[in-house]
Parts: sequence; structure tokens; C-alpha cells
Amino acid sequence: MIEMKKAYYADYIYYNNKIHKNSYLLTDKDIILGISDNLEDDLNEYEITRYENSAIFPALLNTHTHLGMSLFRGFADDLELMTWLKDYIWKVEKKYISEEFVHLATLLSIIEMIRSGTSTANEMYFYPDTTAKAFTDAKLRVVVGFGALKSVDNAIESIELFKTTDKIRSALCPHALYTVGKDGVKQLIEYAKPRDILIHTHLAETASEVEIIKEKYGSTPALIMDEIGGFDCKGIFAHAVHLTDEEIAIMGSKNVNVSHCIESNLKLASGIAPIVALDNAGANITIGTDGAASNNDQSMLLEMGTVAKIHKAISCDASALHAEKVLNFATTNAANALQFTDTGILAKGKQVDFFVLSFNSAHMTPVYNPISHLLYSANNSDITDMVVGGETIMKDRVILTIDEEFIKSEARKIAKTIKI
Repeated sequence: MIEMKKAYYADYIYYNNKIHKNSYLLTDKDIILGISDNLEDDLNEYEITRYENSAIFPALLNTHTHLGMSLFRGFADDLELMTWLKDYIWKVEKKYISEEFVHLATLLSIIEMIRSGTSTANEMYFYPDTTAKAFTDAKLRVVVGFGALKSVDNAIESIELFKTTDKIRSALCPHALYTVGKDGVKQLIEYAKPRDILIHTHLAETASEVEIIKEKYGSTPALIMDEIGGFDCKGIFAHAVHLTDEEIAIMGSKNVNVSHCIESNLKLASGIAPIVALDNAGANITIGTDGAASNNDQSMLLEMGTVAKIHKAISCDASALHAEKVLNFATTNAANALQFTDTGILAKGKQVDFFVLSFNSAHMTPVYNPISHLLYSANNSDITDMVVGGETIMKDRVILTIDEEFIKSEARKIAKTIKI
């Protein structure tokens, strides 16, 4: 039997970064063929799926995550970053982290990803091979981070042995300058650059971090990162909250990839990154949720709305970040940063990666602008379906690739054992 091509109908489709009404997204296996507003002459060629009173959007990409931390969600709240890390998180990680722990926690996070329309994560945590297995089982995309807190040799040795696929990539992840040190980060950059390996690290997250680095090296984290070549290689820099005008100009001129983690920065009182200025200067802005222990949710859908609204408020300019620009931060910009360039946009020849947003709820009625509804009205429960690589991952709000109820049950059991 010949497998039919597939056509997905929706009231709105965000195709080629433009809204199309009452159209069909045409696909063949995992590749997008195009878009059409009429299939009368091709009905025998396509298997048709209809999403009534709905919109199809490209799947989101989360560019900074610690998915294996989801079992610490709510464990140490209302604390500033360094206290949160040193007195709580690092202690429980040392006590409880194992391969099994990270696998379960990652699967719990993947449930959140799917339910918020997210197909791809840029992950930084322990046991990267276990992370890769969880994503393979879920049939999603991930950049697996090989981390370095102090010694960088293990990270290099491990990434050399790791086997990548179309959906599973790898990165080197020095935690930060204040933990790995200038020489360690430089060593990883010098290893990664000629091999086109992604560097994924934290940068200028807090004012105290900037002061620590100044005291130790006589310069700021961003200027040191530029000095050692970090801004001249393939990299993603999470947070970038505390920057000078000079640093913003440098990062803009070099089109540096920044992962904006607004909700984590707000909750840990780290500050608000100068994203509008960075964007205007030429940096490539993307969005990350950070980990569930500091956010506390990992919904890219909710993160996008917060990004748009916060920057309107602090700039006293309602047009500072339009909804469509923020959506593009989480799709096309993110895909370019992670070099998953076959996704992040619904266009001919790209991967069939999308989610479906329903407008059936009262808070989604009526619809004038589906993009602004996505950012300013929608909840995770309004996302009904997701397709990744041409395969249905969630249908009518039921996740098909992993056992959601079992994962949640096991997570509750482990949570009862966690204490400092």
C-alpha cells in the first residue's frame, strides 16, 4: 500500500512567518511541501487532518534548560541565586543525582515541553547519554550538553565518544566563568571552535557574579568571554543580564546568540537582561526557561508572554517587543542559534514540526490576531496537538510517545525522599 501524503487544515497557519487563513499545510513524511487554500483537485493524494477553530504554529525551541532538575521544583524558593545554588541545589544534587534520577526528571520535563508546544531543548545537566535516551524515546530534538563545573577534560573525552543523529546534537557546557575559571572556559572554546561544536554557558547572570569576576580577573564576564574567543565561535550565552553599553555593542556586532530566561531571572531577583538593546545592536535573541528549580515551570508558551510584557513595562513602550518578534525569538532565531536550521519555521523543504493552538476556550474568544492570542491569551491547555518530524507526538491533548501518568507517579514517590 502506497503511503499517502498528509495535509493539515487549520483556520490559521503561520507559514513562512506570515499568517495564512483557511489553508492546508502539505507534507510528505517529515518534509513540508508547501501550503494550499484548495485541495479539491488533489483529494486522492492527501490524507487530511482538520484542526477546526485552531492555528498551526512552528514548534518552539528552548535554548537554555536544566531538564534533569525538575524533581527539585519548588524545593528551594524565594532565594537569590548564589544562596539558592550553594546552600540548597548543589547539596541536594550531590546527595541525590543519579542516572535514574536524571532520566525520570528529564521525562517529566519533556511532558511540559510537549504541552507547551516545544519540540527542541538546549540542555545542560548531568548524565547526557541518559538525556539523549529520554529524547529518543519521546521522539523530540535536543542539544545534549557535556558539562564542566571544574575539570574540562571529562567533558571533552565524553563528547568525542557521543554519537549524534538528526535529532540529537551535542554541545560543550562550561557552567560559568566563576566555576570553571577563565583558563578552563578558554580551553573548551579552543577545542570547540575548529570542530564547529556549540559552546553553551551562563554569562553575567547576577551583579555578584560580575563583581566576583572583576575581583579575580580585573575585567567583566562579557569582556573576558570576548577576549578568550567565546563570541567568535558557535555559542549560546544564557542570561546576559548585567552588561555595559560597550558589551552590548560588542555582542551585537558579533551577532552573539543570547538565551533570555526572563522568568528565572525574575524569580531569583537576578535582574532583567537588556534584550531590546541587544536585539537592536544585532545580537540573535532566543528564549530559554532555565530549570524547573528556578522558574518553576518550563513552558515556553508562558515564557514568551512574559518576555513581551516585561520589556514593554520597563521601557514604557507598548511596541518595544511585538508579539510576532518574540515568537520569532523562540522559533527562527532559536533554530539558527542551535543550527537546527531545518526547523523553526514552516516553509517548503523544512521539517514537519508544529503545534496546534485551539481557540475554543472562552479566554481565546474571539480571535482578531492569532499571534497576539498565542502570547497574551493562551495557556498550555489550549495546545491540543504536536507533530515533530512528521510524527504525531500529542493528539487531542494525549501524549503518545511516553507514559505521562507513570512518570508523574514515579516523580511523586521520589519527591517524598528529598531533603537536605
